[in-house]
Amino acid sequence: MLWGLAAGFSRLPSGLREESNDLDLYYRTAEALLRGEVPYRDFFIEYPPGSLPVFVPPALLTDGRFAYITAFATEMALALLGALVLVALAARRLYGPRGWPVPAAAFALGAVLLYPVAVTRYDAAVALALAAAVLGAALGGRWLHLAYGALGFGTAAKLVPALAVPPLVLARREGALRGIAVFSTVAGLFVIPALLLGGGRFLESLAYHAQRGLQVESTAASVLLFLGGAREVTFAYGAFEVRGGWAGEALALTTPLTAALLGVTALAAWRARRGGPLGAGGFARYAAAFVVAFMLGSKVLSPQYVIWLLPLVPLAAGGLTGGTLCAVLLAACWATTQVFPVHYQDLLSGASPGPELLLLRNALLAALWALLLALPQEAPAKEAAG
Repeated sequence: MLWGLAAGFSRLPSGLREESNDLDLYYRTAEALLRGEVPYRDFFIEYPPGSLPVFVPPALLTDGRFAYITAFATEMALALLGALVLVALAARRLYGPRGWPVPAAAFALGAVLLYPVAVTRYDAAVALALAAAVLGAALGGRWLHLAYGALGFGTAAKLVPALAVPPLVLARREGALRGIAVFSTVAGLFVIPALLLGGGRFLESLAYHAQRGLQVESTAASVLLFLGGAREVTFAYGAFEVRGGWAGEALALTTPLTAALLGVTALAAWRARRGGPLGAGGFARYAAAFVVAFMLGSKVLSPQYVIWLLPLVPLAAGGLTGGTLCAVLLAACWATTQVFPVHYQDLLSGASPGPELLLLRNALLAALWALLLALPQEAPAKEAAG
């Protein structure tokens, strides 16, 4: 996996590496912090405060933007390596000594397929937090504190891991209140100082995302582009958005659509819980379902979001069910890279096969969500033995 990520990073064009807007923002944020500036108060940053500890280490070890980018990519590759190890350990715990190769291979191959964003975005740190959460759930007992704490950090870094908290409560009811306290404490260690020091500017960072339009890679935009229901693609808020035609109506539908998808997922998880505790495998399964539901309904669906699924979907089930889920996930990873960056200009101009590939990628995510809710749950080896 590390060899594949290094090879992919080395052949990225300068526009995705040295000239990347995201990497430039990470670098400028880290340099500002090292100069003693206070985030949000002294300079604006669109990311949650848990991202800051990820941005700083490469700046401590390097001098200059190019060296920073290389060090940051190394940091994210190591984060993915750590997540891979945790996924393998969790799979061995859940599905027995022979049950870990498929989940581990799916994680590694998925990361390599996503090479344009795997080490050039900080979502690898979120994947590491989610992997730690699944392992903590698999070990149970006091290790549940690790699971809740990891989700607390992940939430402080990217918000979305908060969606994994309800499945964790349903998976392991013992110590749930204490676990939520751990989650809140860890997240608060990042959020409260940002709120106290950043004040209104911290709230502006949250409002920034609320003001964004319909991103070109979102599910709603993929349908509009395929049907010719959008008039133009423009660059705003650091991403390309579709405008004109039915874009306004589609944007208005994203919030109720997200709520509906999350509601259906919550109902499915609750019904599954009625048959007994979900267990760690059930936690991974429904955490993945919640995350995919959010991705499908959201007005923003950046390619790096797929990284969040790498530590969850491969652990969602064992046997044939697990293999099917891994296959659909890997197909979605391949399609994601075909959209960005391979055929991204085709997508922006509306030329084939850009819109078709985007619709295929989002259809694969929708199929993955449906399979996570519909496929039978195969009992993990350890839990079945108990």
